[in-house]
Amino acid sequence: MVDTTRPKCGFPWPGRYWLIGLGGGLLIVLLWVGAVADIARFRRLTLEYNERELSSLARALAEQTARSLQGIEFILVRTSTWALDPRRTQTSPADSDAFLREEINGVPQIHHLEIFDAAGNRTATTLLTTKPLSVADRTYFQQLQRASGNALAISEPFKSLSEGRPMFVVARRLEDAQGQFKGAIVAGIEYEYFRKFYEQVGLGPGTAIRLLRTDGTPVVVFEDRLPADRTQTQTRYVHRPVPHFPLAIEVSREEAVALAMWRTLTIDELIGAAVLSLFIMVLAVALVRQLRNLRRVNSQLRSSQQRWRAVFDNAPVGIMLLRPRDHYMAVNPSFQRMVGYSTAELEQMMPADITHPDDIQLTQRHIDQLVCGEHDSVRFEKRYLHRDGRVVWTVMNIARVTVSVEPSHRAAPHLTDLLVSTVEDVTQRRDDEQARRLLESQLRQSQKLEALGTFAGGIAHDFNNILGAILGYGERALHAVAKGSPEQRYVEQMLKAGDRARSLVERILTFSRSGLTTRLPVHVEQVITETIDLMRIRLPDTIRLDVQLDAPYAFIAGDPAHLHQVVTNLCSNAVHAMPHGGTIRLELALHRLEAPRSFSHGALGPGDFVRLSVRDSGVGISPELLERIFNPFFTTRKAGEGTGLGLALVEGIVREYSGAVNVRSAPGEGASFDVYLPVIDAVEADVDPLRAALPLGNGQSVLLVDDEEALVGLGEEVLAELRYEPIGFTSSEAAWLAFHANPQRFDVVVTDQTMPNMTGIELALRIHAIRPDIPILLVSGNNSAVLEREAKAIHISAVLRKPVRQADIARALSRVLAREDDETAT
Repeated sequence: MVDTTRPKCGFPWPGRYWLIGLGGGLLIVLLWVGAVADIARFRRLTLEYNERELSSLARALAEQTARSLQGIEFILVRTSTWALDPRRTQTSPADSDAFLREEINGVPQIHHLEIFDAAGNRTATTLLTTKPLSVADRTYFQQLQRASGNALAISEPFKSLSEGRPMFVVARRLEDAQGQFKGAIVAGIEYEYFRKFYEQVGLGPGTAIRLLRTDGTPVVVFEDRLPADRTQTQTRYVHRPVPHFPLAIEVSREEAVALAMWRTLTIDELIGAAVLSLFIMVLAVALVRQLRNLRRVNSQLRSSQQRWRAVFDNAPVGIMLLRPRDHYMAVNPSFQRMVGYSTAELEQMMPADITHPDDIQLTQRHIDQLVCGEHDSVRFEKRYLHRDGRVVWTVMNIARVTVSVEPSHRAAPHLTDLLVSTVEDVTQRRDDEQARRLLESQLRQSQKLEALGTFAGGIAHDFNNILGAILGYGERALHAVAKGSPEQRYVEQMLKAGDRARSLVERILTFSRSGLTTRLPVHVEQVITETIDLMRIRLPDTIRLDVQLDAPYAFIAGDPAHLHQVVTNLCSNAVHAMPHGGTIRLELALHRLEAPRSFSHGALGPGDFVRLSVRDSGVGISPELLERIFNPFFTTRKAGEGTGLGLALVEGIVREYSGAVNVRSAPGEGASFDVYLPVIDAVEADVDPLRAALPLGNGQSVLLVDDEEALVGLGEEVLAELRYEPIGFTSSEAAWLAFHANPQRFDVVVTDQTMPNMTGIELALRIHAIRPDIPILLVSGNNSAVLEREAKAIHISAVLRKPVRQADIARALSRVLAREDDETAT
């Protein structure tokens, strides 16, 4: 079995490149977040390490400073003991100075040693000077005065007056056994000793070491400043008190110096993150390109398969794939529709199962030629049997192709022969060809009918003129004979015959005009009764006519001649359906529809209708013919027996009257035609139109025009009898000249339509150009909707149909003249 379905894509999301970008971006973000976190952690650790380093250094310096100061303190304590010894008073100043020099000998941090009394005056010194000196105003001396016990005081740094060297002093309070202040032992300390010591620590640029008093006053300061081009940043400080002394060590370092290694590590970290980010981006781009290539390949594969599938599924011809002498492997929808079977059903069938029996051998012979290699492809016509039993004519093209087939189990692919066939349905083409030949025949027939209609129209016009004279003089003869005499009955029968002849002319004119005439109230039952009387004369003896009329007050808006044609054609069709005799049942009844309803030919809304039913007991109509019976020129009769226009004329008239036709039939069960026509409200006249009182004139002047001299003479007599003043002309040109000479002479114009040189329409146009208000009556033996529209467009008052009876002309003149009087009065 060949799989014709669309294959699934092996890679489910080749087009979702944003997922790759999102994943790569997320990985880069995580990488940079980790890098930033590491940088922040390195910074914190670096600062913590700096704090620990500075703290350790400050503690070591504080201890070292304490040891240095302890040596100084020891000298001050020993000197204080000597200075307070009572025997010191017996020592000369020179000996005292010598003693002090001996005390500081070998102590580099002490510059000099001096003793001051309670008043602040110097009493002994190691300096080689005899100049008196008082320290009473010195801050440290005053602190010692206010202190108690063996207090120590340390001064702020200053420059010595003798040498200008920076130093500070450490002084010890002297007091006697009673606690009285006796002076101070002052040791001048070398500033540079401590500064050089701090310098030797070598903390590097950006660091500083300060020896501070408890009040924050700097005593010794060493600063290793940054280069001038380096920006100063925040400074980190660490304080450590000097044990047993009112001093503290402050070690500081610029944060930029402390973070120097961190910056190096940060740069390395950023470079590494940037390199990894670039690698990820390159990897993502490479992956996207690879996926695009994969998607392009997949897209090309899908496009190829979609094109093949689109051609296979939407081809206007059938396509099928099968092995020789095997079941169908694949068929497209066109072939399925062609034979009426689904894919699943065809896969279980052999080609012979749906081939017409007469074409099975033909098909097999062509397939054998392909299999034997005689031909690569063949083309021939064959017939299929549709699921519903009808025959489908096709043109087949079959080609043999060799393909590689992969079996479902693990085995090597092998080559096999397949048959690819295209099937074109030519049933409609054959039907169209037959229909074309039939239409050509019908066209020739219609051309004959058209010529006959033209000929009939000419004859009808002349015949109407003859009928006009017959009916006109017949009416005058009817008025001249005595009532109740045999002559009156003879004349009345003559007039009825003339009316039937008039109806016959109307039927003849149906072939030569298009559209319907003006619709008037038509008494349905009366027209059908007259038509049945005419039909009975022509019915064969083997056919019985059963009539049931039950609509005595039904009127429709139309033309009696059209209703006559409907009844006649339906009955003629019924007679043709009963070649061996039978019964025609004609019924007329009122019918009311409460809701919209559809019929076999037309649909009707709610309302009142008159239903004309014609049923026969003939051979019936097959379903395939039932759909075509109303087609023009369609007939089941032999050549020369009918034109196929009867039922088409019925359907056209009913449709024009807004009605519907319902047909029911089956072979051998006869046929039933129900015609529904909408009814109107109308009252049947009780007075015989031949004896009804006619409206009379008042001496109005009537311009009468007709090319038939007999009709002009008859018209003048009729108009004079109706108390009008007629002026008759047998030439439209002469009538126009008379009117043009004196337009105000005439009150109304009655003119024929078909006349030589100038028609009635043309004459009316000329007359209205001079007197637009004058009423004009147009008389024609071939009334049509076109003529009536033309007459209405040029404001002709009325159109009368030949032959015109006295009552018709009397009522028409009375109506138009009364309308003119009303307009004049207004």
